[in-house]
Amino acid sequence: MSIVPARPWHGDPRAATLVFGVLPTQDPDVVRSAAALADSLSASLVCVWADPRNIIVNVHPDGSIATIPMDPDAVDDADVPTDEEQLFARLEEALVGVPTPWRFHYASGAPARALHESAEDLDAVAIAIGTRQAGFGHWAIEKIDGSVAVRLAHHQHRPVVLIPRPEDGHKEERP
Repeated sequence: MSIVPARPWHGDPRAATLVFGVLPTQDPDVVRSAAALADSLSASLVCVWADPRNIIVNVHPDGSIATIPMDPDAVDDADVPTDEEQLFARLEEALVGVPTPWRFHYASGAPARALHESAEDLDAVAIAIGTRQAGFGHWAIEKIDGSVAVRLAHHQHRPVVLIPRPEDGHKEERP
Protein backbone atom coordinates (compact mmCIF):
# COMPACT_ATOMS: atom_id res chain seq x y z
CA MET A 1 0.00 0.00 0.00
CA SER A 2 1.17 3.52 -0.81
CA ILE A 3 0.17 6.86 0.67
CA VAL A 4 -0.26 9.81 -1.67
CA PRO A 5 0.05 13.05 0.31
CA ALA A 6 -2.53 15.82 0.05
CA ARG A 7 -1.00 18.58 -2.03
CA PRO A 8 -1.35 22.18 -0.82
CA TRP A 9 -2.57 25.20 -2.71
CA HIS A 10 0.03 27.38 -4.38
CA GLY A 11 -1.47 30.80 -3.79
CA ASP A 12 -4.81 31.72 -2.27
CA PRO A 13 -7.66 29.84 -3.97
CA ARG A 14 -10.32 31.86 -5.75
CA ALA A 15 -14.08 31.33 -5.63
CA ALA A 16 -14.19 29.78 -9.13
CA THR A 17 -12.24 26.70 -10.21
CA LEU A 18 -11.05 25.30 -13.55
CA VAL A 19 -10.36 21.55 -13.49
CA PHE A 20 -7.46 20.58 -15.78
CA GLY A 21 -6.62 16.98 -16.67
CA VAL A 22 -2.88 16.39 -16.59
CA LEU A 23 -0.65 13.53 -17.71
CA PRO A 24 2.89 12.58 -16.66
CA THR A 25 4.02 13.45 -20.22
CA GLN A 26 2.13 16.78 -20.32
CA ASP A 27 3.86 19.54 -22.26
CA PRO A 28 4.70 22.37 -19.80
CA ASP A 29 3.37 24.94 -22.29
CA VAL A 30 -0.05 23.27 -22.17
CA VAL A 31 0.02 23.45 -18.36
CA ARG A 32 0.87 27.15 -18.51
CA SER A 33 -1.91 27.69 -21.09
CA ALA A 34 -4.38 26.06 -18.68
CA ALA A 35 -3.17 28.39 -15.92
CA ALA A 36 -3.60 31.40 -18.21
CA LEU A 37 -7.13 30.23 -19.08
CA ALA A 38 -7.97 29.86 -15.38
CA ASP A 39 -6.56 33.33 -14.73
CA SER A 40 -8.67 34.82 -17.54
CA LEU A 41 -11.72 33.24 -15.87
CA SER A 42 -10.67 34.62 -12.46
CA ALA A 43 -10.48 31.00 -11.35
CA SER A 44 -8.08 28.74 -9.52
CA LEU A 45 -6.54 25.80 -11.37
CA VAL A 46 -6.91 22.26 -10.05
CA CYS A 47 -4.66 19.84 -11.94
CA VAL A 48 -6.19 16.36 -11.80
CA TRP A 49 -4.33 13.18 -12.68
CA ALA A 50 -6.22 9.89 -12.97
CA ASP A 51 -3.63 7.22 -12.15
CA PRO A 52 -4.44 4.16 -14.26
CA ARG A 53 -2.21 1.81 -12.25
CA ASN A 54 -3.53 2.23 -8.71
CA ILE A 55 -6.82 1.95 -6.88
CA ILE A 56 -7.79 4.32 -4.08
CA VAL A 57 -8.68 2.32 -0.98
CA ASN A 58 -9.02 5.11 1.57
CA VAL A 59 -9.02 8.90 1.83
CA HIS A 60 -7.69 10.01 5.20
CA PRO A 61 -9.02 13.05 7.13
CA ASP A 62 -5.84 15.00 6.30
CA GLY A 63 -6.55 14.53 2.57
CA SER A 64 -3.85 11.93 1.98
CA ILE A 65 -4.89 8.91 -0.06
CA ALA A 66 -4.07 5.23 0.47
CA THR A 67 -3.68 3.29 -2.78
CA ILE A 68 -2.91 -0.23 -3.88
CA PRO A 69 -1.57 -1.26 -7.29
CA MET A 70 -3.94 -2.91 -9.76
CA ASP A 71 -1.07 -5.27 -10.61
CA PRO A 72 -0.42 -7.43 -7.52
CA ASP A 73 3.14 -8.01 -8.71
CA ALA A 74 3.96 -4.31 -8.93
CA VAL A 75 7.02 -3.32 -6.95
CA ASP A 76 6.56 -0.57 -4.38
CA ASP A 77 10.12 0.77 -4.09
CA ALA A 78 10.34 3.65 -1.61
CA ASP A 79 13.69 4.75 -3.12
CA VAL A 80 12.17 5.42 -6.56
CA PRO A 81 9.97 8.50 -6.98
CA THR A 82 6.39 7.57 -7.83
CA ASP A 83 4.64 8.79 -10.97
CA GLU A 84 2.60 11.08 -8.73
CA GLU A 85 5.72 12.61 -7.16
CA GLN A 86 7.35 13.10 -10.56
CA LEU A 87 4.22 14.68 -12.04
CA PHE A 88 3.81 17.01 -9.07
CA ALA A 89 7.45 18.13 -9.41
CA ARG A 90 6.93 18.78 -13.14
CA LEU A 91 3.82 20.85 -12.39
CA GLU A 92 5.70 22.88 -9.77
CA GLU A 93 8.44 23.53 -12.32
CA ALA A 94 6.01 24.46 -15.12
CA LEU A 95 3.93 26.78 -12.91
CA VAL A 96 6.71 28.55 -11.02
CA GLY A 97 6.00 32.29 -11.07
CA VAL A 98 2.50 31.87 -12.52
CA PRO A 99 0.04 34.16 -10.68
CA THR A 100 -2.86 31.69 -10.92
CA PRO A 101 -3.55 29.83 -7.66
CA TRP A 102 -3.23 26.09 -8.29
CA ARG A 103 -3.05 22.70 -6.66
CA PHE A 104 -2.59 19.09 -7.70
CA HIS A 105 -5.29 16.48 -7.11
CA TYR A 106 -4.65 12.73 -7.34
CA ALA A 107 -7.42 10.45 -8.61
CA SER A 108 -7.48 6.96 -10.09
CA GLY A 109 -9.34 5.10 -12.80
CA ALA A 110 -10.91 6.39 -15.98
CA PRO A 111 -9.76 9.95 -16.77
CA ALA A 112 -13.17 11.23 -17.91
CA ARG A 113 -14.84 9.95 -14.75
CA ALA A 114 -12.11 11.37 -12.49
CA LEU A 115 -12.32 14.78 -14.16
CA HIS A 116 -16.11 14.80 -14.00
CA GLU A 117 -16.14 13.81 -10.31
CA SER A 118 -13.52 16.42 -9.46
CA ALA A 119 -15.46 19.09 -11.34
CA GLU A 120 -18.65 18.10 -9.50
CA ASP A 121 -16.92 18.15 -6.10
CA LEU A 122 -15.43 21.58 -6.79
CA ASP A 123 -18.37 23.00 -8.75
CA ALA A 124 -15.88 23.90 -11.49
CA VAL A 125 -16.72 26.47 -14.15
CA ALA A 126 -15.21 24.21 -16.85
CA ILE A 127 -12.93 21.25 -17.52
CA ALA A 128 -9.83 21.69 -19.67
CA ILE A 129 -7.64 18.98 -21.19
CA GLY A 130 -4.73 18.93 -23.59
CA THR A 131 -5.12 17.51 -27.07
CA ARG A 132 -4.04 13.94 -27.78
CA GLN A 133 -0.35 13.43 -28.36
CA ALA A 134 0.78 12.71 -31.90
CA GLY A 135 1.74 9.24 -33.04
CA PHE A 136 0.21 5.90 -33.88
CA GLY A 137 0.38 4.57 -30.32
CA HIS A 138 -1.62 7.47 -28.90
CA TRP A 139 -4.08 7.26 -31.79
CA ALA A 140 -4.58 3.53 -31.18
CA ILE A 141 -5.10 4.02 -27.43
CA GLU A 142 -7.74 6.68 -28.14
CA LYS A 143 -9.49 4.36 -30.60
CA ILE A 144 -9.56 1.56 -28.00
CA ASP A 145 -10.32 3.58 -24.87
CA GLY A 146 -12.26 6.39 -26.53
CA SER A 147 -11.67 10.11 -26.46
CA VAL A 148 -11.69 11.71 -23.01
CA ALA A 149 -12.96 14.96 -24.55
CA VAL A 150 -15.88 13.21 -26.25
CA ARG A 151 -16.80 11.32 -23.07
CA LEU A 152 -16.76 14.54 -21.08
CA ALA A 153 -18.80 16.41 -23.67
CA HIS A 154 -21.46 13.70 -23.73
CA HIS A 155 -21.70 12.83 -20.03
CA GLN A 156 -21.58 16.05 -18.02
CA HIS A 157 -22.88 19.61 -18.24
CA ARG A 158 -19.76 21.77 -17.94
CA PRO A 159 -17.91 23.32 -20.87
CA VAL A 160 -14.96 21.24 -22.06
CA VAL A 161 -11.96 23.19 -23.35
CA LEU A 162 -9.24 21.56 -25.46
CA ILE A 163 -5.79 23.11 -25.18
CA PRO A 164 -3.54 22.33 -28.16
CA ARG A 165 0.09 21.41 -27.77
CA PRO A 166 2.48 24.06 -29.15
CA GLU A 167 3.42 21.87 -32.12
CA ASP A 168 -0.29 21.52 -32.98
CA GLY A 169 -0.51 25.26 -33.60
CA HIS A 170 -0.46 27.07 -36.90
CA LYS A 171 1.49 24.67 -39.10
CA GLU A 172 0.40 26.28 -42.32
CA GLU A 173 -1.21 29.52 -43.29
CA ARG A 174 -4.74 29.30 -44.63
CA PRO A 175 -6.21 31.91 -46.96
